[in-house]
Amino acid sequence: MNSDTLQAGRRQRVAVAGASGFIGTALLPRLAEQQSVLALTRSPARAATPASTAGLGWRHCDLFSAPDIEAALAGVDAAVYLVHSLAPSSRLTQARPRDMDLVLADNFARAAATNGLKQIVFVSGVMPRSFRFSPLLWSRREVEMVLGSHGTPVTALRASLVVGPGGTGPGLLLDLVRRLPVLALPPSARSLTRPIALADLVRAILHCLDHPETYTGAFDIGGAEELSYEQMLRDTARVLGRKRIFVRVPFLPNGLAAVTARLVSGAPPQMVGAIVESLPQDTVMRDNPLQRVIQPEAMGFADALAAAIDPATKRLKPNPRARIREADTTVMREQSLVRSIQRVLLPPGQDAAWVAGNYFRWLGECCWPLVRSRVDARHNVEVWTRILPVKLLVLSHQPTASTAERQIYAISGGLLAKLQSPGRPRFEFQTLLDGRYTMTAIHDYAPALPWYVYIITQAVGHLLVMRRYQARLARLAR
Repeated sequence: MNSDTLQAGRRQRVAVAGASGFIGTALLPRLAEQQSVLALTRSPARAATPASTAGLGWRHCDLFSAPDIEAALAGVDAAVYLVHSLAPSSRLTQARPRDMDLVLADNFARAAATNGLKQIVFVSGVMPRSFRFSPLLWSRREVEMVLGSHGTPVTALRASLVVGPGGTGPGLLLDLVRRLPVLALPPSARSLTRPIALADLVRAILHCLDHPETYTGAFDIGGAEELSYEQMLRDTARVLGRKRIFVRVPFLPNGLAAVTARLVSGAPPQMVGAIVESLPQDTVMRDNPLQRVIQPEAMGFADALAAAIDPATKRLKPNPRARIREADTTVMREQSLVRSIQRVLLPPGQDAAWVAGNYFRWLGECCWPLVRSRVDARHNVEVWTRILPVKLLVLSHQPTASTAERQIYAISGGLLAKLQSPGRPRFEFQTLLDGRYTMTAIHDYAPALPWYVYIITQAVGHLLVMRRYQARLARLAR
């Protein structure tokens, strides 16, 4: 705990973003023993469930909404950021997880800076020593940079495989060993890593929150031993009491490995693909003071896995979020909202205001002879058909909420928009990483077209238009 907190004689107020995941669920009761905890979740079902732990309160928070996050972090001293975008957040999501991660991280970092937070603790991934970054690890590195880009000190805990109930990685290992009598092991299976037990990761987070001045920056952390993915599969078979045949093969394409793992485990394709892509490289840890703190009591992989398995079913204990996932999926289906996020390169010397104006004026040129666009003196936008006088969309510029780095347009009318919807439909242009990228994002859009008609018409059209605009700005940025 920092000296200011000790002098004030009070508990810190710590917000945990992504609190309903398997790391957050393990962290919350331990953290609530020491601090006052605000658990932030995008799940309405979870937020509506009363907390059973003293010192812990839940709050529904849409991390895609900058005002929501800013309000949620008011009065907070520090935060733990456990957010990942591999799970869907709308009925239709047209976005890569790493692009959604950047939007969420930038929103959070801005809100943290506005509220004067002293520290953000982020669980990241161990970075390879080579320049060969998997998409998953590079996404984690980008989030680290974005979280620290607005001045709040960031503690990045770089862990590899986290072994605990509900973890996707250990779940894949268990499913492969349980269901496949013969396992083909490519050369990448001999790459080394240092898995960490969920309990040890929680200890590391608590230690960093207690010593924010000491632990600022990035720290590699792991468990008691360094071992290969092949050895982890063999240890998994031993823990389950299964005899399996392991065959080393000279080559196994990542795509084939991902398809096999997906069929065997039933896990979401994006999660499996991201994990498989990150395997073919050693994750050698760098010595640091935090690892030396947790090392003496760190658990080995086999012990951590055994503790995470239900002895009756021999399966991984379920992810705590699984209980509410069905309710959240039902809500998303009923609301039928759309999220679409694309990353565009920002030409030198320009900002989000320029991108927004350029995009809406270019739109009519791009979609000729089907539609035309009109931008008035107040930057409000109308999109019309060219053949018939039909107004397709109306976007109202929000000047009080907009800045040079963020432009916001409310979707306020037009034949293609259903205005009676539970969300706040808007089109945002958000510049981040010191102007390196601008994220173009549609949030909470409710299409007026029947859902499956929308999917094969307007949704496809929007994606094609955004691909062309990405290419246009990439040429201008050269």
